Amino acid sequence: MRSGYDFVIAGGGVVGASIAFHLAELSDASVALFDRGEICSGGTGRSCAIIRSHYSVASNTALTLRSLDVFRDFREALGEDDVACGFVNSGYLILAGPGAFADRLADNLARQRELGADTSPIDRAEARELHPWLELGDVSAIGWEPASGYADPIATTLGYVTAARRRGVAVFEHTPVERLRLAPNGRPAASRVTGVATPGGTVEARYVVSAVGPWTRGLYADSSLSDDAVEALRLQVSRHVVLTFGGAPSYGPEFPIVKDLTVDNKMYFRPADGGVVLVGTGDFGDPLEDPDRMTATAPRDLISLQRTQIGARMPAFEGARLTDSWVGPYDITPDWNPVLGPAPGVPGLYLAYGFSGHGFKMAPAIGRCVAQSLLGETPDVDLASYRPERFSEEALLLGAYGAGSIS
Repeated sequence: MRSGYDFVIAGGGVVGASIAFHLAELSDASVALFDRGEICSGGTGRSCAIIRSHYSVASNTALTLRSLDVFRDFREALGEDDVACGFVNSGYLILAGPGAFADRLADNLARQRELGADTSPIDRAEARELHPWLELGDVSAIGWEPASGYADPIATTLGYVTAARRRGVAVFEHTPVERLRLAPNGRPAASRVTGVATPGGTVEARYVVSAVGPWTRGLYADSSLSDDAVEALRLQVSRHVVLTFGGAPSYGPEFPIVKDLTVDNKMYFRPADGGVVLVGTGDFGDPLEDPDRMTATAPRDLISLQRTQIGARMPAFEGARLTDSWVGPYDITPDWNPVLGPAPGVPGLYLAYGFSGHGFKMAPAIGRCVAQSLLGETPDVDLASYRPERFSEEALLLGAYGAGSIS
């Protein structure tokens, strides 16, 4: 291990890997990527990896449209012939019941088209042509994104890491960043980040990028940053449960992703390997104090609720059997949008956390834009609205659908 690099990135999920790749692609800077376990062993590896551009926050749409281009031609985007992201172009349906959500959906589809998104309103008959198993009697508005889909989160991350290594990035697995290395910054109670401490020793850096998501608060606390600095992160962590159900008919890959805003937990579902349907939620989930102490068992009441809801939306799956379940941590901010930018009061540290369920689908564009910012270039998408200070400035990025990962 070298004693120092221009950029040290903590966190080997898809966001950290994308930042590392783009720093190396755009410059000759020295870059090191650290993960406490294997690459993609944190939240990314448990992602449902849905890719869609349906957002009511304009900058989110701009980022996901650029990311969608990458997923659709991953090898060309990374300049490598032997990488893959497993993208499946299934399309994406979003359903809203009568009332405010239906109006917001209609308005938002129009705004998205102005931003260049391939999205449009469709009626029930058109939706049933796309997905004949859907029961749509309670649905008042439907949006359709034909270009969207889902991918393989582990293959995607490993693709970025492979491409990053070939461009000179040093990748250290099973090497946690235990704390930030701080030096006095010439002001009372102020410190500058000059590197990181790892089990293998101290590594100096011109800039450290924290991309550890749900573990951000712990990194701050372990680095002896003040309680006020930890609280200023405005970060909550929750446990999200994903279920898969199997029925008598096999659920094929030809079916589009469905986002169901008619139910309180904003359920989504998509095809999964083995002819089963993967079902998740777009709500807060279960509060979690420590992402390392995450119960893996799916609650029986959630299993029952999701089975009932999926059976009501698809009668062919009424009474479907549970085939699998897993849990993953969400790092959630007050407005359910990420924090991207220099850490207030901690020079030398760049923050990338709080993805609130958006991280995978945004990662290709975020990695490039963050790298451009760190290198002093103008990013493809202005990241100013994601600045950490927006919470104290009361400049939240509020979506049209309320709290949740659809913002």
